[in-house]
Amino acid sequence: MNMKKFSLISVSLILAAASAFAWTKKSENTGNLGRMYVSLGGGVNMSKIKDVAADSSVSPTGGYGEVVVNAPVFKPGVNTFRNIKWAGVDAQAFFNYDYLGKFDTDMLTNASMSTYAVGAGITPYLNFVTTLPVLKAIKPFCSAYAGYAWSDYSYDMQQESGSENYFIYGIGGGVEFVIIDNLSFTPMWQWRGNAQSGKACYQIVSAELTYWVTDQFCFAAFWTHNFGYKDFDVDMNYTHGDIIGMKFKIGFMR
Repeated sequence: MNMKKFSLISVSLILAAASAFAWTKKSENTGNLGRMYVSLGGGVNMSKIKDVAADSSVSPTGGYGEVVVNAPVFKPGVNTFRNIKWAGVDAQAFFNYDYLGKFDTDMLTNASMSTYAVGAGITPYLNFVTTLPVLKAIKPFCSAYAGYAWSDYSYDMQQESGSENYFIYGIGGGVEFVIIDNLSFTPMWQWRGNAQSGKACYQIVSAELTYWVTDQFCFAAFWTHNFGYKDFDVDMNYTHGDIIGMKFKIGFMR
């Protein structure tokens, strides 16, 4: 319970600090980085799981949902960074829910698992503006996050169910390509770790195509690929997973 309170307080403090630095003026940048917004996303989670003991595989289909708040801490050319137009820093708060779906193996019947997490992160980036007609800016970035996760699992054959909660953290990097003022493409790599004994870390790659219809409304399509990990508790390999979905973003003029 103390960890839950700590996570929520940390998220609130980060967003409050971001607002204090970046409230007074709308960002002069395009794309997602350097912009204040709330993102609501969801998609289909398609996985492949191998039962090591039975040497068989299943491919359950589940769902995914997320809420992300992005707030610029330092904007290129604005406020504290008034004389620095080539760099910026954003902060994020997030909540996500990942449902693996139900599946059967030789060892497990009607098995399912769901995980939800809350946390906060920071994304420093560089801002290179070009004069090209179809590539307005290039923004390489790195990111780091920390938070807390809760997992619930069940399976009928052994009539067992349970839950676990643990500290999570990760690092990553990518590039946002601002193609035109309203359109951007962002590939990204991320390593995701945790402090739970026996729980594997893993890597993902993702890509997002974003279109801001106006400064207040945006639609985005995204894809995430999980390279897999081994679940030591039930002797299974999560071979790989893919999430395909859409996001709706609400921007705030700053």
